[in-house]
Amino acid sequence: MKFRPVLVLTLLAGLPSTCAGLFQDPIEEFAKTETDKIVSQMTLEQKVGQLIHIGMAGKTASPQLKSDIEKYNVGGVIFFEANLGTEQEIIALTNGAQEFAKASRPAIPLLLSIDQEGGRVVRVKQGVEQLPGALAMGQAEQEGLAEDAGFLTARGLVRLGIPFLLAPDVDVNNNPANPVINTRSYGADPAIVSRLALAFARGAIAGRAIPVLKHFPGHGNTNTDSHTALPTVAQSLEDMEKVELVPYRAGIQQQMPVIMSAHIVFPALDPAEPATLSPKILRDFLRGKLGYQGIVITDALEMKAVADKYPVGVLAHKVFQAGVDIQLLTSSGERTRLLFESLIKGFKSGELSMAQLDESVKRQVRLKILYGLFHRYGMVDHPAGQEALKAAEERLMEREKELATKYPDGLNRTLSRASITSLRKSYSGLSAGARANARLLLRMKASVEEAKSSGIPEDRITITPAPAATAAVYVTGVCAGPAGCPSVLFVELGDFDLWRWNQLVLQANDARVRGRAVPQLVGLFSGNPYQSIRVPQEGAVLASFSPTEESLRALVHRAVASVPVKQGNLVLPKEL
Repeated sequence: MKFRPVLVLTLLAGLPSTCAGLFQDPIEEFAKTETDKIVSQMTLEQKVGQLIHIGMAGKTASPQLKSDIEKYNVGGVIFFEANLGTEQEIIALTNGAQEFAKASRPAIPLLLSIDQEGGRVVRVKQGVEQLPGALAMGQAEQEGLAEDAGFLTARGLVRLGIPFLLAPDVDVNNNPANPVINTRSYGADPAIVSRLALAFARGAIAGRAIPVLKHFPGHGNTNTDSHTALPTVAQSLEDMEKVELVPYRAGIQQQMPVIMSAHIVFPALDPAEPATLSPKILRDFLRGKLGYQGIVITDALEMKAVADKYPVGVLAHKVFQAGVDIQLLTSSGERTRLLFESLIKGFKSGELSMAQLDESVKRQVRLKILYGLFHRYGMVDHPAGQEALKAAEERLMEREKELATKYPDGLNRTLSRASITSLRKSYSGLSAGARANARLLLRMKASVEEAKSSGIPEDRITITPAPAATAAVYVTGVCAGPAGCPSVLFVELGDFDLWRWNQLVLQANDARVRGRAVPQLVGLFSGNPYQSIRVPQEGAVLASFSPTEESLRALVHRAVASVPVKQGNLVLPKEL
């Protein structure tokens, strides 16, 4: 397989920061021609293998992984935190996996994927900046920050050999009781979700990663986790058009390359089957009505929402017939074998469409060509490609240098601080007088370090595993009299002690009614803001929506500064 030098140079020269007109027409034509050549050389078994992406055990490119790739010709592998060690170990793993794929004929690179959304969904801990998650970006409301976050995330992943980014989450979280999305969403406003999620995706593409919009047609309005049961979203299509579908219409217009399906029933589109198994939703609506032409990948097929519905073989057929291009497994072994053998049998019997199979495989191979994976792993024989790849890398490094100048304190710190908001009401900031008599009850090392670097004396910082419980002393004990009462009490909170915080706020409110002196209470919370959280009459609850180290630091930094913190744009449940 020979690549035309001029086209290769153009292809690998770097990608623009918009997806509309992502690739020039000659590149599109070239990719189509080469894709057709490759697919025409593939056996049925090789084609079926491209439909299947698997998980793996361990942190190395093991004989078991080699066997799975050889046996099933899989199109990709998904990694989780358990698979990832140091940067060098990750690179050895990804290079090793691609070497296994290179042994096939025709040689087709793997799509190696990861959930790296930021915030609480982070798999890679070394080599990729630990940025705050979607809801934090949604509170900052700055497209430039979101796009740069997508770019830096992509750069880290691509260097490690993991270009398939299973993010951003474009679910509109319009149900505060949602147990699985919440802080993974950019918010409850479809306009904000569209702007910021797609900005992140454009940044990822500019960084040469392949973003995935998920979970179509929307996982935001559920009170059930599809990992454990099958949810239903009983909204009218008219309402879905106003909310859930807004980011997808915008993403399709911007030619986003991949969409992930949701394991959810949407009666307005199909009363019988969840989206992953529904031709009405994926084939007729997504491709037919919305005009989407990219790749459709499932959410993990081991999730109970679909895994408990049909046997593996039946599930594989239904997923393919629904219009899916990639069937995602998070495991390997027996389930992979059953999936593979069932699909082979279906194509040989004529139950499954060979023409549809060719289209699905072509979509994936074309994507691998467009993103330079064939050249990166030496699966082409033209030396100009490697030169172009090097030139592209140099240009991308220049953009990284520009971002370093743009954010002298680092993008992570800038974004984390910009995302801090105050629940239900604004926070005026810490006055000079209050600062002199403030006390911080903290439990995380990063929070303590930030307090000290912000000029808070060590004797005003108490390190405790249960800050809310410790704070009770100042409300019900020490502060019952005029002496020893801090003016402001900052309390670092976790999900586990919200109940104690809520009790504390009631006690403080009652004490004030009775004329007792109590400090102003300011909670510092990094978890899910849709839980029941009381906001004190005098004080505030500041939220970061992200548990990353820089988000913890940002909470303390914004809390003890004199700069006000605005009320967030969240749609929260009624207060207790």
